[in-house]
Amino acid sequence: MSVPPQRPDDSVSVLRLVIGVALLVALIILLFFGIGYGIGRVFV
Repeated sequence: MSVPPQRPDDSVSVLRLVIGVALLVALIILLFFGIGYGIGRVFV
């Protein structure tokens, strides 16, 4: 897999990276929220 040389105006890949990180963080938050909700339903 060849990596193209970075250009100063390469904002599309930066935006894609930011969106990817944001989606990953959102999925982790939802995962922990779901785990907490499930544990709360079981023990309460």
